[in-house]
Amino acid sequence: MRKVLLFIVTILSITACEKPSGEGGTSTISGNITYFTTTFNAQTSNMDTIYYPKASKDVYIIYSDNENDIFDDKTETDWNGNFHFQYLRQGDYTIYTYVDSIVVNTLTYDYPVFKHTTISENNSDVVLESFVISK
Repeated sequence: MRKVLLFIVTILSITACEKPSGEGGTSTISGNITYFTTTFNAQTSNMDTIYYPKASKDVYIIYSDNENDIFDDKTETDWNGNFHFQYLRQGDYTIYTYVDSIVVNTLTYDYPVFKHTTISENNSDVVLESFVISK
C-alpha cells in the first residue's frame, strides 16, 4: 500500500511541475517595429524609400502558436520602435501588431502581422527579426 501511495505521489508531482507558456519565468522576447514609405523623387527620377522607427505602437503576445487565440498581454513600443515582454516561461509564443489603416473603397482595414517564436530554455533572451511595415 505504501509503495502504491509513493508511486501516485511521485507521478502527481512530476506532472504538476509542467507549466504552459506564459508569465512566471525568467526569459524575455524583444523586437523592433520599423515603418517605411516610398515616394517618387522628381529630381532623380527614382523611388526613395525612407525607414523610421514606429513609436507608441501596440504590440500583442499570445501564449501559444495559435494566431486565432485572444491576446494575453500587450505592450507599447518606445521612441525608437523597440518592445519587449519579460518574465516568460518555456513554450511557444505569437507576437503581432497591426499595420495602420489601409483605405480601400472608403473602407478602412487594419490587418495584423504575426511572428512566431519558441523559448526553449530558461533565462533566454529571444530577439525577433524586425517588423518592417509599409506605411
